[in-house]
Order: sequence, then C-alpha cells, then structure tokens
Amino acid sequence: MKIAWFSDTWLPTRDGVVNSLLSFKEELERRGHQIFLFVPGDHTRDDRRQNIFYYRARPFRPYPAYRMPPLRSLLSPHTRRLLAAIQPDLVHAHSPGVTGLHGLLAARRQHLPYLFTYHTFLQDSVYLVTATPLGQQVVRRLLLAYLKWFFGQCTAVVVPSQAAREELAPLISVPLRVVPTGVDVERFAAGDGSRARRRLGLNDRPLVLHVGRVVREKNLDHLLAAAPLVLASVPHARFVVVGTGPYLEELRQKAQRQGLAEHVLFTGFVEEEDLPHYYAAADVFAFPSTYETQGIVALEAMAAGTPVVAARSRSLPELVEEGRTGFLFEPRLPADLADKLVQTLRNPSMADAARRTAGRYSQQRCTDRLMEVYEEFI
Repeated sequence: MKIAWFSDTWLPTRDGVVNSLLSFKEELERRGHQIFLFVPGDHTRDDRRQNIFYYRARPFRPYPAYRMPPLRSLLSPHTRRLLAAIQPDLVHAHSPGVTGLHGLLAARRQHLPYLFTYHTFLQDSVYLVTATPLGQQVVRRLLLAYLKWFFGQCTAVVVPSQAAREELAPLISVPLRVVPTGVDVERFAAGDGSRARRRLGLNDRPLVLHVGRVVREKNLDHLLAAAPLVLASVPHARFVVVGTGPYLEELRQKAQRQGLAEHVLFTGFVEEEDLPHYYAAADVFAFPSTYETQGIVALEAMAAGTPVVAARSRSLPELVEEGRTGFLFEPRLPADLADKLVQTLRNPSMADAARRTAGRYSQQRCTDRLMEVYEEFI
C-alpha cells in the first residue's frame, strides 16, 4: 500500500506527533508498505530516497520548533503533481494547518480517501496566539468553527483515545475511529537505569521523572508546587524533567525562586536512544498534563516498568489503573499530586502490571488497528 502523510511537524523536532508518525512508519514499512511524507522544513531539496517532500516554511514565532508554510503555497500545483506521480492509495493528514490543507486539496483533485488524525487539543494552546482572556475566547471559537469545517471535508477522522472521541464527537459528522499510537515495548523495557542515574549523579535517591515538551499546558508548575510536599515525606527525593520547549527557562527560574534548584534537575533534550535508561531509572513518572489526546510518554514509562501518577483528565484514566499501574490525582491540586507520588514511592510493586498495560499498546497491535481503518476507507 502507498500512503501519503501530511504533517506540520517532523524531525528534527521531537514531540508526540513526530513520535507517533515514527512509530507507525517503522512498523508499516517493516510490513512492506510505502510512506510518502509531506512536511515543512528549511530544506531546498526533497529527500526522494527517503520519500520526504518539503514545503519551505518559517518558524511559528511563539514556538519556533514548529514551521508553517505560507498560505500562498496552497496556490501551487506542486503537491497534486507529486501525488499524481506517486499514485497513493490514500492520503492521511496529521495536522489541520496549511500542510494538511495541501493534502486535502490534492486528495480531492486525485479523488483519493482523505483521513485525518487529531493528535493535539489545539484549543488549549490559544494562549500562544494572544495573551488576553477575551482574545483567547475569540480565537478558541474561531478555531473550533474551522475544525468543524475541516473535519467535514475528511473521509474519516481518527483519534488516539476514547476520551478524544467523546470530546470531539459533537464537531464531527464523518466516520470517527479510535487508533492509539503504539510504543516499542521491547526497547523501553531494555533500559539500564544505572546509566541514567550515574549521568545525573543521583545514585540510589528516589527519582520522580517527567518526560515531554516543556510548555505551559503540560502543567509542570503543579509538579513544582507538589515537590516541597513530597520532600517533606521523602527528603532525599529528586525530580528530573527531561525535554525542552519555550517554557523551559521560565520553569527553571520558578524552581530557583521556590528554593528547589538542588531538588529539581532539568536535563534539556535527551537523545532518543537514551530515553529508556531514564525511564528505567525512575521510581515514578509524574504526568500533570490535562492536555493529552493519548499520553504516549506514560506508556513508554510503563513499558519500562515505571508506575505513573497522572491527572484524572481526558485520556489518562484509560491508561492508569488506580493502585495497580499508578495513581490518578485531581487536576490542579498539587497536594493530591504530592500524596499520590509519595504513595507510589512507598509502593514499588507495580512494575509487572505497568508492563502488561504497555503491552496492550504495542507497535504491532496499534498498527494492526490503523491498517483496519485504512482498508475500511480505500
């Protein structure tokens, strides 16, 4: 099968969307399918050996890791000419932005099925566009109106969790399917925690880990607020935040102002091959975000046998089984987050159940589900 993917984010950026694409791409290509990627970048030439086609794009000013092709690029016939030459079986978009519109227009011209996966609750990120409450309200309404229109242009819409399905269903009039992103369970189960601990200089201290983009909507402020409460019960605990993003420096400064500089370590970007070691080093994974359509990093942690303490919000209760693979806390209540982190640190017997949960979301199983959806709409 030939499949054309359109995404507003791609390497070298690493986020949930890129990780999802890489996971499915690896397994689909292993099965003999061909993936053709259409993505923004600063490249002047396509990488035809890797089937990657680039749109010239500029960084999105509030978040430079994202690049956006100009609207005028939609007038170019380049994309539909490429699709005419490739002759894909379907088009699958992973962004409703300009790149996704390129895919939509070209798919219509070629009379191809057009699927779209909604990876991100975009309405939670309107603060990147305007800081005023009234402005955010206006932008959110306009965004939801646009998304309702965009969904209606698709052959089908895919979401990665039941929670996302329930939240988006009122906006969607076309078939709606749930396909979670899979994780490489074997790779994350093979991490060597001692390697990460030596690098961090933590030896055998209790370790609370977070991995992900450092952005405001991930609610890492709540983790900082919970930290002194955890330290009151587990004085030698350390908190490690892995990742980078536009909120990193402000978060680092907040930790310093709160007297947490020696207790909270910010690693910045960590190479993908080293992540399993960090998950294996952790005693508990903290996930205060209420932004998740799925929460892939929670599954990566569980694959390493690390229990997860997550906000009782959206998709995360689908992954965390209370008292068996971790705990859920009430969002925006740092005291509850701290209590559940302490409970988990004192109950180290959740590893096997966590691994079993991750196994239900293996790359193979989730790709099987994606193929069922592809075959349904071809």
